[in-house]
Order: sequence, then structure tokens, then C-alpha cells
Amino acid sequence: MGKWRIPGGGLTVAVVIAAVLASCSGLGEDGDGRDDSAGDNRGDGRGEKTASAPLSVAAVGRMAAEPGARCPVRYDMAAAARAAGVHGGVEDGSVEGELPDGADSPLAQSDGALVDCGYRLGEEQVRLFTVGVAKGYAVSVLLPQIQHDAGIPMDDLLDYAGRAQRAKRGEALLTSSGNVAAVRLPVTGEGDVALVLSIGEHRTRLSEEQVTELATRLAKQARGPAPDRGPSVDRHG
Repeated sequence: MGKWRIPGGGLTVAVVIAAVLASCSGLGEDGDGRDDSAGDNRGDGRGEKTASAPLSVAAVGRMAAEPGARCPVRYDMAAAARAAGVHGGVEDGSVEGELPDGADSPLAQSDGALVDCGYRLGEEQVRLFTVGVAKGYAVSVLLPQIQHDAGIPMDDLLDYAGRAQRAKRGEALLTSSGNVAAVRLPVTGEGDVALVLSIGEHRTRLSEEQVTELATRLAKQARGPAPDRGPSVDRHG
């Protein structure tokens, strides 16, 4: 299992995430965190398929404990890219899982877990984080990663954190850099689950509309665990 660490570390970022996590005593505008779209398994008619139930915090924890060689979350990056108007081949990359490590870590404070799946999309390097927490907001755990990948200043990060807490499930929230987007996902049971899509570092060739649509499409797919699909092959959009 891979070890996730706050990129760039730094006391300032650590203090910010601790403050954000401490403020997250409840969930957002859609109430108690239960799934508000369970049972809608119709997909969108463009090759994207959904499974029978949204993710749960416990399911994310199980996948993080044994992530395997292929992304355990049922994402179809090629289908999402086509729907978002993004062209180029898709290659699966590294897969890592992370569980709480130390009492002061963000995952320990939120009683959470995350799965980190890498891809290559055309000329872009893509990382797709799926995080589930029993306490607070899932996106808050990844604020240091978001700041690192987006290259945004602390004021922008604080603004983003506030907007992320107010976001409704399924709403893709783009950073000012245009290369990172977060989406709160439907969840089975208590807690909060989110994905964070990160493309490149600080910048991307994709438009803001494409990044937003790609994150939105992937959020609609998020189910798990993925079936065994055999050896990895290139898929072209």
C-alpha cells in the first residue's frame, strides 16, 4: 500500500488543514450526508455505466487497504473523456491506497481513507483521488494536495475550502488554476465521500469547461469495487 503524504509539507498548510477539519462538525447543504440520488442507475447514454449503489466510507476504506493493480473505484476514464470532448488515448497508471497514519494526520482526524489512481490522458498526467471520511468534509483532507497541484496561494485555498463545504453533491468545483476539480459524491450511509481530479501541475492544456465536465462525468461513474478487467490495454477516445 502506498503512503500518501502532504506534498510540500509545511507548517502553514498543516495549520490550515487542521483548522478546516476542526470546523467541520457537520455536513453541507444537503443535510446528513446520506445519498440523495441512490437508485438512479440509468447512466447518460454515452457509454458511461453506473453500478447499483453509491460508495460508502467503509467501502473506500476497504479499497484503500487493498487497492490492487487497477483502480478499485469503477471509473471509466476513456468514456468520461469522450463525453467531456477530450481526445487522446488513456493509459492506466499507479494505484495507491492510504489509511490513517498517526493521530495527527488529516486522515486520522477525519477517520478517513483514500484511493489514489493515476492515468495518462493524451499528453496529460492525471490523478484521481477518492476519499471518504466519517467526520467532516472529504475534500478538506485533500486541501494540501489541491494547493500543491493547483499552485494557488493560501488565500485562494481558504476560499476554495469554504466553497467546497457549501457545494452540493455532484457539483464540480474548479480551482482558479483550472487544472484541479473536486466533487462531493453521493454516499451510502453516514459520512462524506468526494473525488479530486488533478491534471498536470499548476496548469493543463484542457479548457476549464473540459476539466469541469470530466470531473462531473467521473463523479457520476464513482462506484466500487471495479471488476477484474484483465491486463491493461490502451483505450483511445
